[in-house]
This record gives sequence, structure tokens and C-alpha cells, in this order.
Amino acid sequence: MSNTTDKMLDRYVYLHLEPNHTPNGVTIAVKLDDEGVVVDAFSDGEFQDECLGSSWKTYNDMGVEVKGIKDE
Repeated sequence: MSNTTDKMLDRYVYLHLEPNHTPNGVTIAVKLDDEGVVVDAFSDGEFQDECLGSSWKTYNDMGVEVKGIKDE
């Protein structure tokens, strides 16, 4: 695998849930924040506010350069 392909694989954030976490399904939320990418999973059933799992990765870890916006 080339170095370019290796870098592309670093740009994924994974969240693994065991099949027995919830019988009603799962809602996955992905958020780009100031520092990186956040992935959360919530139950779709009776306990919708219950977070089942969470994962994150910084932009730096993903090989993404973040530049600020200059105020004029």
C-alpha cells in the first residue's frame, strides 16, 4: 500500500457497537468540532437520551491541517 493510501485510512473514525446493546436500533451522530471529529451512538428505543458509545479523532491524527480564518 502506498503512503498516500495509508494516510487516507487515517481519516476514518470508527465506532463499534456490540449487537446486544439495544433491540430498537441506534442513531449515529457525527460532529466536526474545533479539535476533530466526534462520533456518538444513541439508543432509538425507550432510552433515547442514553449514549451507547462514543469515539473521536483529532484533525492532526487524521492528517488534516486546520487553518484559522483571518478577521478583516
